[in-house]
Amino acid sequence: VWSGNGTCCLSVPSGENINICWSPDGQTIAVGNKDDVVTFIDAKTHRSKAEEQFKFEVNEISWNNDNNMFFLTNGNGCINILSYPELKPIQSINAHPSNCICIKFDPMGKYFATGSADALVSLWDVDELVCVRCFSRLDWPVRTLSFSHDGKMLASASEDHFIDIAEVETGEKLWEVQCESPTFTVAWHPKRPLLAFACDDKDGKYDSSREAGTVKLFGLP
Repeated sequence: VWSGNGTCCLSVPSGENINICWSPDGQTIAVGNKDDVVTFIDAKTHRSKAEEQFKFEVNEISWNNDNNMFFLTNGNGCINILSYPELKPIQSINAHPSNCICIKFDPMGKYFATGSADALVSLWDVDELVCVRCFSRLDWPVRTLSFSHDGKMLASASEDHFIDIAEVETGEKLWEVQCESPTFTVAWHPKRPLLAFACDDKDGKYDSSREAGTVKLFGLP
């Protein structure tokens, strides 16, 4: 964690870290590493509040919007749900037939979405914990998801050379953003219909093996 003046004020030695998220109330940071250990850090004291070792491959992690449940996607295609702050198992949902990679909650608190190695995006009702629809326009494992600020659109991306933008309530395709390479991450603007995304671009003009490191924007009317 970095302070306002650009200096590092918190370093957590917990193996090779691969995912991180803030709690909705801003009080806690969760960090997951390659050994499938998730560490919960108090953002004020900079100390570990809890540490959980899981017996399955942990992928993306996230709190729900109400800050009372903690979600993990795993390598068995499941969504594991823990109570928070007790971290007691509540439910394990068989969400996909293969590796469940990513998870995102919509800003309205109505849905969450998961992306899987089966190339499907599934949309779930937060209260009922049931799948309400699937999006199946991608052909490669879904790496990244993002809901628009109003919860009406869902962007999903993979190694396909396009980003799918769907209408959440119907599942219909609204736009297809063309890319020249796989997309690693997508993120909607917090207040506008503006999508930022980063791809596995190469600087082919000078060195085809050199990563370009560009961030691109796609604006909607």
